[in-house]
Amino acid sequence: MVRRPGLYSLIGLIVVAALGGVFANLQPRYRLADQVPDKEQAVSASSRLDAKLTGANPIDVLVQLPPGASLYAPETLEVIARVHSLMERQAGVGNVWSLETLRRWLKEKAGSSDVATLKKYVDLLPEHLTRRFIDAKQDAVIVSGRVPDADASQLLPIVDGIDRSLKGLRAQYPGYKLSVTGLSAIAARNSASMIDKLTRGLTIEFFFVAAFIGLAFRSVVVALACILPGIFPVVASGALLAITGQGLQFASVVALTVSFGLGLSATIHFLNRLRIEDDSGENFALAVERATVLVGPALILTSVVLACGLAVTVLSDLPSLRLFGWLSAFAMMAALTADLLILRPTAMFLRRTADQIAIRR
Repeated sequence: MVRRPGLYSLIGLIVVAALGGVFANLQPRYRLADQVPDKEQAVSASSRLDAKLTGANPIDVLVQLPPGASLYAPETLEVIARVHSLMERQAGVGNVWSLETLRRWLKEKAGSSDVATLKKYVDLLPEHLTRRFIDAKQDAVIVSGRVPDADASQLLPIVDGIDRSLKGLRAQYPGYKLSVTGLSAIAARNSASMIDKLTRGLTIEFFFVAAFIGLAFRSVVVALACILPGIFPVVASGALLAITGQGLQFASVVALTVSFGLGLSATIHFLNRLRIEDDSGENFALAVERATVLVGPALILTSVVLACGLAVTVLSDLPSLRLFGWLSAFAMMAALTADLLILRPTAMFLRRTADQIAIRR
């Protein structure tokens, strides 16, 4: 590799660029069931609820009344009824309940749904039940539906669809505040946003860390040399996630961040040894080979030990922890591969290029 560093550096760059394209297209994934042990009865019970009752997770629309508006005013009841109907029509949402449900039942069973009858039955219901849908001050109500325990990428279109459908009602009834809420909606929105921000932060981190390493070694060559080996394990792990049909989750982003740091630790050790060998005044190609012989076995051993230690978590009952374990172990081995196959020719090529530029000057 040190004899034809330009060729191997180009191959490494192409591989990293190709894997980076796959990594860039990964979608955020988040599922509530992945955060609890999947071998417990609660998970199987939740799956049965999803199958029989359209879903076990709530998705709500909060209707906040204008100041001074009555809960039983015709306009308020009309808004609640239209939101209820909107939720029923939304694909993926089922089992919708609200004050409108009671109105419909009264109309069907009692033949009357006037305000007096509705208020009478609301007062007869247990307080814990009415508080589930009506605020104690009666200035806000909930229209609640159910969605399956699905991935955030599947829930986001439902949440966005409800939000878009509410735009017409917001314009028609400007005094009423209509908000899509509930655990499913909040988790779908916030998790996708947070995972996306963490991923962007990890991408920016590559170049900041490379700059700091270059400052520590006082060498632009070193700063540039550690970029490709640092990026490779992250994009390789991302490609593996894509191949296995998984997206970026909190656990996978954390795993990539941890592995990135541990992998760079090995890279720094190699670069430090390379600097020591280079200071002896020998040919740089020979310095690369000597650094590989002296540090290579230690890098291999520590990488294997760290990978095995991280891989132990695949025995966990938590799906997210299992993902963290095997992905971290894979990333550690990918980092070792990058140090042995990408770092050496890249360092050699950059050093040779720097020497040629210095000679021309």
